[in-house]
Amino acid sequence: MTLSAIRDFLRERGPASVGDIARHFGSDTVMAETMIDEWIRRGMVEKKAADSFSHVCCGKCSAHRSDICHWIGA
Repeated sequence: MTLSAIRDFLRERGPASVGDIARHFGSDTVMAETMIDEWIRRGMVEKKAADSFSHVCCGKCSAHRSDICHWIGA
């Protein structure tokens, strides 16, 4: 998993949770979070809270909250 691979994944797939990114690359969430944080620092990714109507949240678990990563760079 590289920064450019994460960039390409988010550009092609669209918004994704850190867990989705980690699973896609066969990595752990800590590594994915670290790399996403670097893109956030560069101003290319934005995290937003998922809501129960999001495609990554089924809405059955009221305690479940997930941040969704959005590619906002060029």
